Amino acid sequence: MIPTRTKPTYAVASVDNALLLLQMLRDLGELRVKDAASELGISPSTVHRLMSMLVYRGFAVQNESRMYLPGPSVGVGPAATDGARELRALVRPHLDALRDRSSETAYFMVLTGRVVRFLLTAQSSQPLRGGDRHGFVVPAHSSAGGRAILSTLSRDAMIELYQGPDLNDGIDLDTSSVAALYGELAPVRARGYDVGVGRVEKDIVTVSAPIRHTWVRPRAAISISAPLARKTALLDPASIETLLASRQAIEAELGAAADRSQLPW
Repeated sequence: MIPTRTKPTYAVASVDNALLLLQMLRDLGELRVKDAASELGISPSTVHRLMSMLVYRGFAVQNESRMYLPGPSVGVGPAATDGARELRALVRPHLDALRDRSSETAYFMVLTGRVVRFLLTAQSSQPLRGGDRHGFVVPAHSSAGGRAILSTLSRDAMIELYQGPDLNDGIDLDTSSVAALYGELAPVRARGYDVGVGRVEKDIVTVSAPIRHTWVRPRAAISISAPLARKTALLDPASIETLLASRQAIEAELGAAADRSQLPW
């Protein structure tokens, strides 16, 4: 079916301009502020503000030349998991409890190809906190949650993931880089969690643990994040134990659901 397109009576210009910028990124592959402003007939400052939001949500990235390029969220389809809604519903109360016990923002994410997709955020009430990452899509090897998930893969599985078919995600790691990544993740495999500073948000520390359950498809992880000023508290053994206890509770509930044949995947 070919959709019939009629411009809405009450069109929202800012939304339309943001979508047009997305289309330009998709079609041109790269974009300068002055060129976009000329094309759309709006000011460079307006383009800059719109592009800043697209960068924040992962639909654009900016290189060293200040050129905007398509980000990891462009072209990414659905999470591609049967029962994604049920999985979110199962995890949500545990994530809320983790936020309450840690007093920090908690996240749930899944691995989709070579990127991780944030499916849930339980945001802390503290004034300085990790942001709402719902819907964020970031390269798996550059985020604490993604690295935690990757640590559960064998060396061969990791090579297959990164050297397999082109997933049109802009992520290209050669064999030596994949081997180096596998080696970097040895401490993560040993302790069962990863720590990242400034990987997804500037000046934010994240601790992430993979969900280690064979019935979870796709692979998943949970995280807690805090500003650098609270790094010591976040990495305190008691805080880490809170994260790992939440992970264990999720795994236990997944196991019980699987035993009752209630998992839809």
